[in-house]
Amino acid sequence: MSRRLTSVLAAVIVPLVILTGCGSDPKAPDTTAPAGFTVFKDDKAGFSVALPTAWRKIALTDELSTFNRTANQMRLENPKLGTALVSARIVAQKGGKLFAVDNEGTPSMNVTVDKAKEKSLDEIMATTKPALTTAGATDLADEAITLPAGPATRLRFKLPVPTDEAGTTVVVEEVQYYVLKDGKAYILTVVAADPGLAATIAETLRIR
Repeated sequence: MSRRLTSVLAAVIVPLVILTGCGSDPKAPDTTAPAGFTVFKDDKAGFSVALPTAWRKIALTDELSTFNRTANQMRLENPKLGTALVSARIVAQKGGKLFAVDNEGTPSMNVTVDKAKEKSLDEIMATTKPALTTAGATDLADEAITLPAGPATRLRFKLPVPTDEAGTTVVVEEVQYYVLKDGKAYILTVVAADPGLAATIAETLRIR
């Protein structure tokens, strides 16, 4: 093969390889947003979900100084978000990928994604429920369900949630949806919301 032909082929193949590599970047799956909802996608974490359009997203980062600066600004703009901002900081340190809250401060929702040591949803419940009970959760009730994202467990409970730095708490009702896929636990949590709204959000969850 002549040197000139080799150069020509290289000029063609290299861009194709680059384009192929770009095209193979993982993307979050598509989902459909009901009326009044907006789709949120996280390509890196591999999920998409729809949340009420009027809700405000709180940017999550495990860099506390960065989070605190943003949170303080949001609290000044809307003091009603104080409790949600405290919760968002906790979620950010526990694998949080999304946190959104109603402008009135409640209800809210969040999604966490993390590697799971457990091999099944039953094993996850076996470790999660005692931990929640230790944290003060009551009225725990779980059931196996099927979501578009796959087999899931829905867990309902009441939990005291911190409202300020002093440790003041308020008891709220929460519902969590657990999906286990490819060694990762995807947890969708909806706080202080109508059960119908929580179910609607859960039905939009898609996992890569």
